[in-house]
Amino acid sequence: MLPPGPTVPVSSCPASRGNLKYPFASTWQGAKYNGGPFSRRMVNAQQNKNAGDALKGFYTYARVLEGDRFLVWIR
Repeated sequence: MLPPGPTVPVSSCPASRGNLKYPFASTWQGAKYNGGPFSRRMVNAQQNKNAGDALKGFYTYARVLEGDRFLVWIR
């Protein structure tokens, strides 16, 4: 996991920044659904968009559907 970032409510995140989350918010293990341990860090908005685009590309390329299991290796 990423080291914990600053604890800032999402509503107070400046427009030029985004919140990068792991596990990904779009998964059932993400903070939105699980409520378990997760990491969040503020990044600039372009980095956040790039990460979201890459994740969407992975879901499409690997044909990941809702409920499918997949692993993430972080180098």
